[in-house]
Amino acid sequence: MATGQQGFDPDDFFDQRRIDRQREQSLSDRQRMDRERADDDRRRALEEQRMAVLDANRARLNAMLVLVNDDDITLSAEEVGVVNDKSLRMMPNGEVVSRRAPSARNIIRRSGQFSRANILPNFEASKKRTRKKTKTDKNMSKALRLANDKFRTAKGKLRKGASQAQIMKYAHKLLKKM
Repeated sequence: MATGQQGFDPDDFFDQRRIDRQREQSLSDRQRMDRERADDDRRRALEEQRMAVLDANRARLNAMLVLVNDDDITLSAEEVGVVNDKSLRMMPNGEVVSRRAPSARNIIRRSGQFSRANILPNFEASKKRTRKKTKTDKNMSKALRLANDKFRTAKGKLRKGASQAQIMKYAHKLLKKM
């Protein structure tokens, strides 16, 4: 007799469990792949950084090779002094100029001595006032303990037919009697 209601088919239950297991597996696979992708990105960034340092060292070494191996290049004591002086720079046109010393204003700015964080006193943020605990609060916690003991099993599950609303109603009823 057809009632129009779908009956319980055990195969549907097992199919759903299989689908849930596959969904969980694919989620863990996606998370693992995301972690691997992030690790690869980090490794790639470190490798690029290392290659940039190697390229800079290679360029410096090539410049030194030209200076040392080219017999036509000779440096006087004055030129060696220019090469080793950190305050001097050579422009692309070959002109040697001295680097300008930073202004006093820039030195002060970089020191952070007068930043807002150092000037303003460190006041603690005002804490939001909490409400005063009352006798009713203490009694309510006792009433809830008693109500939970009545409506829950030893393992902590709600008894059959009981709800959280019933527990609260009963707790309020006990509170009135206290």
